[in-house]
Amino acid sequence: MRQINISTQPIRLDYSINNAQMNLHSTQPKIQLERTPAIVEISQPRGELTIDQTACRYAIGFKNIADFARDVAAEGRQTVMETIGRIAQEGDQMAGTSSHVLANIAANSTVSADVEVIYAHIPLPDISYQANPVQFNPIDGNVDLNLHRGTVRQDYRRGSVDIQVTQYPSIEISTVDVKV
Repeated sequence: MRQINISTQPIRLDYSINNAQMNLHSTQPKIQLERTPAIVEISQPRGELTIDQTACRYAIGFKNIADFARDVAAEGRQTVMETIGRIAQEGDQMAGTSSHVLANIAANSTVSADVEVIYAHIPLPDISYQANPVQFNPIDGNVDLNLHRGTVRQDYRRGSVDIQVTQYPSIEISTVDVKV
């Protein structure tokens, strides 16, 4: 009797696998903000204070040069007119027949008039104030934006599969005589 022997040898493969690689290199985006602050310039000029004391000073006898000279000249004219009148009156008295005329004239010239004290209202000074307006100068602020974009650089390596046959398949068929 004949017997068939079949022996098989399977294929053997070696796999060399390199995985795919992706390397990403990135730079961060940058934002630069430069700002100029807003400024408000405010100034308050001084006001003008005016005090006019002319009326109250005149009331107590303090006058400026021009008014003082005019008043002294008027008083001088008045005194001259009164003196002329007095001298004319004394001349008329001397022309008279009275014997005591010179004694009366001498007595009257030594007597002075009584001093009068007068209570009078003194006017208040004229006070005025002129305020100057506030000077307001706003200066706008500013924001400058500089944007530096980020970058992405990629390095991609493809994967690979390398297959090598280390053992080839085979089939061996043989026959053997077997005696029974």
